[in-house]
Formats: sequence, C-alpha cells, structure tokens
Amino acid sequence: MKPAPGSVRGILLVKLRAIGDAVLTLPSLEALRRGFPRAAIHVVCPPAAAAVYAQDPRVASLHPYDRARLASPAAHWGYWAELRRLDADLAVCLHASFRSALLGRVSGAAWRSVRNHSGPDWFCNLPAAEPKEPKSIIQRDFDALRACGLAPKDERPRMFIPASAKAAAGRRWKAWGLRGPALLVFPGAGKQEKRWPLENFLALARAMKPLRRKAVFLTGPGEPGLAKEAKAAGALWDRVDDLKELGALCAQAGAALGNDSGPRHIAAASGARTLTLFGPETLREWHPYRRKDGHWALQPERGRVEDLTVETVLREMRKWL
Repeated sequence: MKPAPGSVRGILLVKLRAIGDAVLTLPSLEALRRGFPRAAIHVVCPPAAAAVYAQDPRVASLHPYDRARLASPAAHWGYWAELRRLDADLAVCLHASFRSALLGRVSGAAWRSVRNHSGPDWFCNLPAAEPKEPKSIIQRDFDALRACGLAPKDERPRMFIPASAKAAAGRRWKAWGLRGPALLVFPGAGKQEKRWPLENFLALARAMKPLRRKAVFLTGPGEPGLAKEAKAAGALWDRVDDLKELGALCAQAGAALGNDSGPRHIAAASGARTLTLFGPETLREWHPYRRKDGHWALQPERGRVEDLTVETVLREMRKWL
C-alpha cells in the first residue's frame, strides 16, 4: 500500500554520493516537495555534498553523514538516534547501498523506498516496478519515487542560490575586471581518466581570443593553482570553495565548459549552458540533459577523453556558443 500524500508528515531523503550525484537528486527533491506538500523533507548526504542542499527552502534539515566522525559504535548509535528523532514516515534511499538503506531502516520510517542499482533493495517495503536497466541517473532515482505513488516528469535540476552567494559572486566578478562575456572552464575531475589534459585546456583558451570571450579557469579545494598558466594563455584563474557562489558565477557567465565533474552539474543546475568533455562514463547515465537546452557533450569513440583534440573541441565550442 502506497502512502497517501496527506498521511506523510516527514520524509528522509538519503543519497551517500558525490557532489554531482547530489545535484542529480534535485529533480527528485522537487518531485517529493510537490507530491507531499505538507511533509518536512530531511536530507542525509556526505559532508562535501551538503552545500548543494544548504539554505534550500525545500529542505527542512540537513544531516551530513561523515564516516570519519562516525567511526565508533557509540557515534553511530548517536547518529541513528538523531535520525529517529526526525519522526519521518517515509524514507527514500536513492542510488542506495546497504549502508544508505540501513539509515532508512533505523530512521523508523514506516514506508521505505530503496533503489540499489547493482544489488538488493535492502529493507524496502515499497518495491519499484521498473526493471534495473541502463538509464539516466535521474530516471533511476525516479523509479524510487514512482514506487511511492508519484509520477515525476521534470528532469531538470534546479539548485537554490541564496542572495548572499549572488552578492559574493558579484564581488568576485568585479574583482576579475572582465570586459565582455566570459566562459567558465573546469579543468578538474574526481578521477584521472576523466580529465582532459591541462595543456589542451590552455591551448583552447589561447585559441578563444578571436571569439572575444575570456576564459576563466576555476578550481576547488585540493586542486592546484593555475594563476601563471592561465595568464600565459590569456585567461584568468581563481579558486572557489563555496558551491552556492560557484552556482551564482555560472548563472552570471551563462556558459561553462569542462570535464565530467561536479562543477558542470552545478553549472547546469544554476541555469548556465554547458559543454562537457566525457571520458569512460556513459552519456545515457551521466548526461541527463537536453541539447536543445544548451547542454552539449563530447565523447571520443573509445571513451578516452585525451583522444579529443583541441581542434575538435574548438569547432564544437564555436557552434555551441
């Protein structure tokens, strides 16, 4: 028996994945908000992904799951008790592992929709009807929502950007001293096989001069500084730690180019057009965006991002822009 919208007072939304995966839960968050308008939605995610949901009016509370902080049994018991105090009626565990499914179970939620793409749907009592087959990550998450009686359709992620982040982005933009349009460039990625060579990005920046669009290289915590390299290529470089400010910068620039990484999902969820350079990941799963909305993707035949030439990317970029 599926939960009736009026009977759900609290929802626990669990996704223990990286920043890009968190952005891809935003369509599910919106569908839950619309489908259960009276319910408070509580989000469980890794600390690094918490900023995706921060200050979002659709989220009642955030509960970062920090494995390092919860190393002891006592710490785990305390965290489980924290989840139980939320008094959630419905737990929705997306892209679930045993660990995330267990969090849904110990929360005490009477209804549990769990979707594990590569194994059993642990502790689930709202089974999905759809087969586990290759599809976009958003549609996989929607399977768990359909099991709750919802019929989500809008796949576009929308990240809430507070006024403070917009103001910070405005100050940074002014400090850059830009004259004319800019293109944000994300040269990093979580895995080496997803990174287009940095020298190619720099060559692309040099080739952009006739386009009269300034390239701005943006990196995050733990990534190397690129001030000298960017300057030599006629570009700018800056480091942005705050994901909301990054989203505001993307919205202001209107266009972002980079590897298959969290920042390109942030850009798409902030309203910017994106051109993504793909390595081994499948477009069907990890590029759930529409070309007509300005979201283009380039992937060489063998799935080796380094096989993309500067000339190929520049040619596509001219058409995309």
